[in-house]
Formats: sequence, C-alpha cells, structure tokens
Amino acid sequence: MMTSHDAQAGDREELLTDFTKETVDFGWFVVNDNVMGGRSDGGFDMDEGTLYFAGRTNTRGGGFSSIRTRGPRLDLSDYDGVRLRVKGDGRRYTWQIRTNATYRGRDVSYWAEFETRKNEWITVDLPFTSFVPKFRGFQIRGAPPDPSQIRGMGLMIYDGKDGPFKLSLDQVQAYAETEELFTLGRFLWDKRVLLVNAPDAGDAELERLTGDIDQTIDEFENRDMVLVTLLDSGRASAGTRELARAEVDEMRAAVGVTDESFSIVLVGKDGGIKLRSDSPTSLNEIYALIDEMPMRRQEMRRSKSSDDA
Repeated sequence: MMTSHDAQAGDREELLTDFTKETVDFGWFVVNDNVMGGRSDGGFDMDEGTLYFAGRTNTRGGGFSSIRTRGPRLDLSDYDGVRLRVKGDGRRYTWQIRTNATYRGRDVSYWAEFETRKNEWITVDLPFTSFVPKFRGFQIRGAPPDPSQIRGMGLMIYDGKDGPFKLSLDQVQAYAETEELFTLGRFLWDKRVLLVNAPDAGDAELERLTGDIDQTIDEFENRDMVLVTLLDSGRASAGTRELARAEVDEMRAAVGVTDESFSIVLVGKDGGIKLRSDSPTSLNEIYALIDEMPMRRQEMRRSKSSDDA
C-alpha cells in the first residue's frame, strides 16, 4: 500500500492529463460491481480541470466501483511510476494499469493501493514496481507492469467498506526520480581530492599522472587521496564512481575550470583549494605540498605515536 508524500524537487515529470482540453482525453467510462450482480454505484464528472469520482459502495455483492480509460497507449519506460494529485475522504483507493499482458487469454490488471486524507489535497507516488498483477480481482504471480506497453489506466474503490465515497483528481503524471548530484562535498573532511580536468581519457598528461598514481598507490592512499577525472568524452569518475554529465559540469563550476583546458586542482579535506595548475605537475610535488599541510602533519604525528606504542 502506497502512502502520500511530497514530490522530490528536481524529479522529471510528464503530464499525462489535467482534465482540460489541452491534454489528451483518456476516454473514461464506468465499471461498477453490478457487472457481477453487485449493488454498488458510482460515476464521475469533470469540471474546470478536475475529475470527481463519487458514489456508494455496498459489500453485499462485489463491493467496488471504478472508472477506467480506453487509452491512450503510452510508452513510459523512461519513468519510475505514476504521480497523482488527489483530495479524498479518508478511504483507500486503487490505481490500475493495463498493458498487453494476459492470463488465460484475458487481460491482466495491475493494482496499486493508496490512502487519502479527508478533504486534503495530497500528492501520491505509485512506483511501477509497487503494482501487483490481478485477474478478476485475485492476485496472480507475475512481474510488475511493463511501462513501455501501457494501454489503459483506472481508478477504483474496493476497500471492503460500505458507504459513500468521493475523490477529486486534478492531475496524473509520469515521474522519474532524479538522483542527488554527486559533488565534491561528499569528500569533505574525509578525502583530499586530486582533480584532473582533461578533454578525454587519452590525454597524455592524464595518462602520465594516473600511471604515477598506480606506481605509488600506497603513498596516494596513505595521504587519504581520491582521484577525480573530469572529461568531455570518455568515463569521467570520482574514485570508483562514474560521473554523469551534470556532475562533471557542477564540479568544474565548483573549482573554476573550463572544459577546454587541462588543469590540476588539489582540494584539501577542508574543501579549500590548495593547488591549481594549468601545466603538468609531478605527483611528488603534490605529495610534498600535502605533507606540509597542518592537518597532514597532525595525521603523521598520530600515525607515528600509534607505531611507537
């Protein structure tokens, strides 16, 4: 069961419908439990960009009311789930997805439940991974829905309770969660960052420097250093982590380097820039500079005291 929460800042979203003429008509229609002899009733209305789903459930029968769409066909494979903005009555509702999947020759419906708060607008995120396959209301074995093959959706109330219900829905979106950018701040007070900016991984100076690091890896690691390579093409990285383009751009802006230039920047554990050079600099020079830093001297004294103990 999914609960409401605030949308994450920076999430990528695609508006599927806001119930206005500017968005695609999903072709909503009503399916109540009277199709199986039930006694519930319900329906919907749309007015000024809001869909109103209301009626009354009766558990002496099917106990459900729903509205469903006749389309459109959607490829949402670039997204993580469906995001709804709803105002409910405190009851539990279900969002449905239909794909090309079938079971015994009939369509499979995927369900994800969510709670509402009485008379309060909330945002509900329903990850595709939270949807379970059902056939005629019974859960069956199977994977979550294929978001590239969506051909219908639906809204249903089937919470095992009798009585009136009312839900307002003013927006349906697909969303993709955006990971927080990996920044130099991740290394603060933990690592000294040797940042190398170069056009590509085949840059001669970058290859020379990485070769020197490989030959002196114990000295490199003993000084709590991490290598960050910012490249225009090839695998930019921070230690063992591959960097996305946005992360490369952010780190370049943070230390004031441009993508056209080769440069070396040494960032201390305190986040301050200790060395900036646009020309080749030997690793021995960098080690010597670090060893003169007050924090590094304290580390060496602690290490010596530990060895002497």
